[in-house]
Amino acid sequence: MNNQPTAIKTNLRKQRGVSLLVVMVMLLVLTLIGVSSMNTAVVELKMAGSMQQQGVALNRAEELLSTAEDDLETIVDDTSKFDFNADGDAYYGPTEEIDVHNIDWEDQGFVTQAGPNTGDQYVTQYLGQKAIPGESVKISTDGRIIGGYVFTFRNSTRSEAGKNAVRIVQSIYVTDIEP
Repeated sequence: MNNQPTAIKTNLRKQRGVSLLVVMVMLLVLTLIGVSSMNTAVVELKMAGSMQQQGVALNRAEELLSTAEDDLETIVDDTSKFDFNADGDAYYGPTEEIDVHNIDWEDQGFVTQAGPNTGDQYVTQYLGQKAIPGESVKISTDGRIIGGYVFTFRNSTRSEAGKNAVRIVQSIYVTDIEP
């Protein structure tokens, strides 16, 4: 019986801190996993916030598009002739070159209609009279087109939300009533 305590003491002396080294390595690995998980969570949180802001900007741009179409319908329904080439009214004629895909409309000198929220704006471009494909069209002696034709417009809206969320949405508005 006296040999057992001596055998345990001898066995403990042979280990010489190996268990401490193993525990330290395991602690280091667990710390690295924890830090990596925290970094992943922060990145995912930023992505979720950005997606939310993009969704808000898209919803606001679509809402503003509906407003632009309502305004255009009011112009079309008005019996007086509307001049789409007049300056300063956010309505552009078919010969005017506008690049709505440029993010900063103010730098291009666009005149825009403001939306209900800061950073929301829209422009409307009259694209002209277009023949309906497959329809019979005749040009009269005074140059008017008689037959199947429509008048087309392009509405472009731009909305901002948050710091970097910008959405540009367009629609084509078609009517058989001359503006």
